[in-house]
Amino acid sequence: MQKSNKRIAKPTKDRLKEAEKLHPLPVLSDFCDSYHLHEVKQILWDWLVTALGKSHSIYDEGKERSNLFFFYEKVETLMEAVYMLHEQQEKSSHAKQTNPKGKPPKQSPS
Repeated sequence: MQKSNKRIAKPTKDRLKEAEKLHPLPVLSDFCDSYHLHEVKQILWDWLVTALGKSHSIYDEGKERSNLFFFYEKVETLMEAVYMLHEQQEKSSHAKQTNPKGKPPKQSPS
C-alpha cells in the first residue's frame, strides 16, 4: 500500500496509447464497464465536497470555488454523455449480433 502520494505525478502527458487515440470508443466502454454512472456521480460529488469543505485549500477564493462548480457540472454532463454513447454502442452491437447479416428484421403484419 502506498503511504503517500509523492509518487503520483501530475498529469503531464496523454494516457491514451496511439491505437486508443485512433479508436477511443473501447476506452469509454472500459470506463463504463468499470463504474456505474451513479458511482461516478457519487465520486465526483465526494471530491467536490472534500475540496470545498477543507480549510486552507486552493478553493478558498470565490472565483476558484465558482470555477470548481462549473468544472463539476461540465464533467457530470460529460459523464452522462459518455454513458449514453456506451448504451447506444451496446444496443448497436447487440442488434448486429442478433441480426449478423444486416438484414432488416421481419415485420409482423399489423
